[in-house]
Amino acid sequence: MKFIHAGDIHLGNPFSGLDGQLPEMLKETVHKATITAFIKLIDAAISESVDFVLFPGDLYNAAENSAQIQSIVNQQFNRLLEAKIPVYLSFGNHDFEADRRQHLPWPVNVVVLPQQVVTQSLTIKSGKRVAITGFSYQTQQQATRIIDDFPQKNRQFDYQIGMYHGSVGTEGSSYAPFSVGDLLSKNYDYWALGHIHKRQTLNQRPFVGYSGNLQGLNLTETGPKGYYLVSDDTGRLVPTFVAVAPVVWHEVTFDHVADELDLIQRAKTLSDDEVGFWTINISQTSDPEFISRITHGFTLEGLRANMASNVWIVRLNLIMDYQSAQINDVIDQQFWENSLTQLMSSFEVNDYLPNQVPFFVRDYFTTSAGKHLLRQRMTELISERRHLHED
Repeated sequence: MKFIHAGDIHLGNPFSGLDGQLPEMLKETVHKATITAFIKLIDAAISESVDFVLFPGDLYNAAENSAQIQSIVNQQFNRLLEAKIPVYLSFGNHDFEADRRQHLPWPVNVVVLPQQVVTQSLTIKSGKRVAITGFSYQTQQQATRIIDDFPQKNRQFDYQIGMYHGSVGTEGSSYAPFSVGDLLSKNYDYWALGHIHKRQTLNQRPFVGYSGNLQGLNLTETGPKGYYLVSDDTGRLVPTFVAVAPVVWHEVTFDHVADELDLIQRAKTLSDDEVGFWTINISQTSDPEFISRITHGFTLEGLRANMASNVWIVRLNLIMDYQSAQINDVIDQQFWENSLTQLMSSFEVNDYLPNQVPFFVRDYFTTSAGKHLLRQRMTELISERRHLHED
């Protein structure tokens, strides 16, 4: 048996964190990135002759989608129909009720899971019987424990696979909370999870995990992105990661950068087979003139002008060394660190965000990565203010 597990395609998603200076060639690549990755997945499904394809939530980036996006999806699913490959699709917190809005009819090989937990069955080419159990979101949040509605494995089937769009949590959490123990207690052979954009393995035997999203959507979603090609290895379903994202986000830190020429020489070593979007962190740099050019954006402009056409520097971050003499002349290091730590312990960014801000943005700023980004930005603002006063 062979199938594809691909969560969080987010077709129609506009990339975030890019400024208006992005070259036209890269704008076109970005505009088509999620679609390009999706078509690569369909190509692979056909060339690999998979038995079926699983999309556990957020195929679309929103509940309402353009005629163009819907047409592309139907064209690609019809290609799978011609290859006699069924598709099992559930909606997540982004594309909930997507087919209840104005939507093209699905090809006959597409099974859309309803709100309640259901089990679909099929017999694959080898003659083995497979059960696929899952559900769809009908609202943007799903705070109940949907996992409790999943049945135990039906021993009449050779394999039972769970499709689940949600996250580890307790009852009341926003996205169909579950524990790994909850999933394992069902005795399924594989859990195809969606919702988390970072590729994660929660359990090896049986496999429980997220394939991550098909294409990174912003500078926090770094590294290769793609899907899992899952194969039967002596009765055990084993996933193999396949990268398809045409745009890859990266982050790198350069220490002890002497000046802009040194930075350009180091940055020129950055390369990527596909388009690469880079965040560069500069640490342990003390030259006041160099620091000033970084904080005022001049260094970023010069750096971009010297990079290969498939490499774009998204952001240049200055990581200040607060043990340097410059900083100590303005504020005591220990006092600053203690004050910032105290502030961050009680600061709740969601209290200051308007209601229109999406839930996934709010959730991000409760994570350690989000809090780190906030702290880093606070540090940068203090540094910028200090330089303004010095000027």
